Amino acid sequence: MRYNREKKELTFDEAKDKALRLLEFRSHSERELSDKLKIAGAKEEDIDEILEFCRNYGFLDDRKYAIAKAKDLKNLKKYGKRRIKSELYSKGIDTEYVEEAVSYLEEDEEDMLLPLVEKRLKGNFEKKNIDKCIRYFMYRGYGFSDIKNCIDNIKEEYGE
Repeated sequence: MRYNREKKELTFDEAKDKALRLLEFRSHSERELSDKLKIAGAKEEDIDEILEFCRNYGFLDDRKYAIAKAKDLKNLKKYGKRRIKSELYSKGIDTEYVEEAVSYLEEDEEDMLLPLVEKRLKGNFEKKNIDKCIRYFMYRGYGFSDIKNCIDNIKEEYGE
């Protein structure tokens, strides 16, 4: 629960320090950083200047951020392209950077999806379990046809 306290307006130097501290821990998109500075109490004109400073020194680059974030979401969280795009859009990344980042990912999602679906199903091909599996992977950004193909391939292997 947040306390209802008065918002202290940050000076330029305080806001700049806050931005650099935030960027020290992890990369941020421009919109993310801007939003966090607004919440902290920085003035709008200071935020623009700080973002420009960070861009000039290479601390802030939405293109690089989008590519790195897309790779992380694919490799660590095992998300599909649709979910990755959604996550990047939610971070305020421009469409061209999102498309470029997704284009760097390997094209064939089915190769990555097959072992995940197999692990999820655990040899149980009841309709209820298959439906649950399809919903699970659709939420994670995979296409219905890819999921269905994986399930069919696994059923074939099991001789179902």
